[in-house]
Amino acid sequence: MSRGKTIGLSVLAVLFAGGALAYMYRDSIGSSAITYLTRDLIGPRPAFQNDSQKVRTEWVEMRDGTRLFTRIYLPEGEGPWPTLLVRDAYQFQRYLTCHYYVRYGFACVHQDVRGQGESEGEWYPLRHEQSDGQDTLAWLTAQEFQNRNVALIGGSYLGLSQWAVASDLPDQVKTIVPTTSHGDFYEMVYRNGSFTQGVAGLWSAEIFYPLSEKQDAADKWMEEVVPLRPAVDAPRDQFKDAWTSYSDYIRHPDKTDAYWQQDYYQNLRTAHRSVDVPVLWIARWHDFFLEGTLEQFDELPTRDESLLLIQPGQHAGLTADLNYEAVGYTEFATTLAWLNHHLKGQPLPDKLRSNVIYYENGADRWQQASKWPRKAGSSVELQLADLDASANCGGALTPDLKIESLEPTRFAYDPADPVRTNGGAFMLNPNFAPSAVAEQSDTACQRKDILSFRSLPYGDGLHISGDISIELSVSSSAPDTSFTVKLSEVFADGRVCNIRDDITTLSSQGQAGANPALLKFDLMPIDWTLKPGSRLQLDVSSSNFPAFPAHTNTEGLWSEATESKIAEQTLYSGRLKLTITDKKQ
Repeated sequence: MSRGKTIGLSVLAVLFAGGALAYMYRDSIGSSAITYLTRDLIGPRPAFQNDSQKVRTEWVEMRDGTRLFTRIYLPEGEGPWPTLLVRDAYQFQRYLTCHYYVRYGFACVHQDVRGQGESEGEWYPLRHEQSDGQDTLAWLTAQEFQNRNVALIGGSYLGLSQWAVASDLPDQVKTIVPTTSHGDFYEMVYRNGSFTQGVAGLWSAEIFYPLSEKQDAADKWMEEVVPLRPAVDAPRDQFKDAWTSYSDYIRHPDKTDAYWQQDYYQNLRTAHRSVDVPVLWIARWHDFFLEGTLEQFDELPTRDESLLLIQPGQHAGLTADLNYEAVGYTEFATTLAWLNHHLKGQPLPDKLRSNVIYYENGADRWQQASKWPRKAGSSVELQLADLDASANCGGALTPDLKIESLEPTRFAYDPADPVRTNGGAFMLNPNFAPSAVAEQSDTACQRKDILSFRSLPYGDGLHISGDISIELSVSSSAPDTSFTVKLSEVFADGRVCNIRDDITTLSSQGQAGANPALLKFDLMPIDWTLKPGSRLQLDVSSSNFPAFPAHTNTEGLWSEATESKIAEQTLYSGRLKLTITDKKQ
């Protein structure tokens, strides 16, 4: 299967951007698409226990009278049965959950959340998920078809709907299985003060379009919404019923704002600290939810009974940029084994008897550990050098921290000509820009607004296993602006693949107007093994578009900016700090 198809169909299947699938099946979403969703994405699985299923529907009434459309899948035979609850904002997730699990002896309840699918009520992401989830659980635990062994499952928004009720679960719930999701929703919408246009923006712009129209809606968003200034004047009809929440997102970039302190956001942010059941928490290395997942997993009261599985790939699934041969722990097979243990009392497979299981990028192998990283690593610091030559790819990353910096290096950042997104965790539609790991070509050497620095070759390779931090001393002719960093591996054959990237603004770090300003980047942690003979490359620039809006180089609320101007950016010095471990550990 081609890379584009793999990414695009996965994106659809795991919730946010159904762009590529909708593009491929633009005229009709038929049996071939469903076959892909239900067979190819599931991957290896045990043989079905039965091939038939009974499905009935019911309107479940919430405390305010709103009725939510609910499908009930029952397996063959006589109940009651262990039961799964899937609360879904995307409708089609039943094909990846209930459609399959019912064939393994589970009853499965699929519900359209408020304002989505067939359900009544007004859509506003997360606002009603706690009360609606509690009411649904109260209904479910009173049903005769369930045997008091219940689990909540699902990824992304379906994971958020789990976290909404996770702090106060009924006794019948024995485990939850959130995938690519944690409760701090702000971190999906903003990254260091920059709006996640390629995630929250695109999601809001296409969520109300049917599958066959999603790519058309995304194309219109890219053509008519993304370039528009001010952003608050975006056409409301593009967003349909998502306009109200989208408008709130783009007007509230500060996490301390009262908007982000509302009860339902606060509950989500802290719910994991009150979980009293084991959690199978599935994450991916290039997912925007990863960083918070790593932090929150360690805060789980049931951490010693739980499992964190970190897979390769991005928010929506596996990508094909690296040579993944060690398929290892697929989401469906792992989840099925976990549910069989916690809901049916079957032994947990030996290979799942760890607290953390994670994929080592580059080494193409899986590791089991009590925590990640498994052992405290050592630190390596590299300094940016030869700044005067960096505009021509002549910069160096050197471990000699005593050298004196050369003359400051400058570049012009023009918001009208931003650096294009190429890889990373913040782009969901592959028709606009790749996500996860992507080959970088020689873009950094072609553009004058990218300063690029390379290390000497690591003859024995290098195992990065933990935190990555960068400090830059910079200044700008603009009162406020953004700076970006990207860390990549340069293979011996000349290929360049990104490892991590990040963005920040002067104002988000309290550095607006400072001269020079000290910017700190705490990149998402990763486990990545450089091949022998590879180098590290660090690129410094000021834009990453369309994953993030091109900063206008003006002060004030970004979404109200009406014009942009070119800024002269100056880089005085910088340091890269890596956590590394022995590759043989």
